[in-house]
Amino acid sequence: MRIASIIAALALATLATACANRTGDLTIAQWCAQDASRGNTDICKQHADTEEVRSSLGTRIAEVFGVANRAQATADQAMARNVVCVTRTMNRTRAGTCDPGYTLTGCTQTRYTSRAGGMAILRSVSDSECRFNGQVLEVQVRCCAMGPNPPPATLVRDTAPPAPETPQPAPVS
Repeated sequence: MRIASIIAALALATLATACANRTGDLTIAQWCAQDASRGNTDICKQHADTEEVRSSLGTRIAEVFGVANRAQATADQAMARNVVCVTRTMNRTRAGTCDPGYTLTGCTQTRYTSRAGGMAILRSVSDSECRFNGQVLEVQVRCCAMGPNPPPATLVRDTAPPAPETPQPAPVS
């Protein structure tokens, strides 16, 4: 019984060695190209599929890097501009407005109660104001201006956004 196990192990090792050395010193592509009938073998089919995926991934990765590089260039241009933003907090109003020279970038109802009517519906938004369907307790309006000398802002509670907890990454160009 012990001899049968040893012979079976040797046969299995010989078979594994033969399978591992199927292509000899050739690459799989060379081995498949040597004989046209080998094109239908599993190893050649798998190799062809792998090469197709590899080439398509290379193309897709190049496209993604192109998109990322264009996005980074756009972000670098935007960061180079002088943008000044202010947040205006207004109480008991139907509309949030920006000062002349500023553009509305955000409008949020920040305080409400069910007794005062609950959440209001935002009816209209333009570059200079946002309007609600009724009076709201408190609305915060974010207004931004570009350029080295922004116009003065009035009724501003918060002139700068809070500093981020994590530092912003350095621009890569």
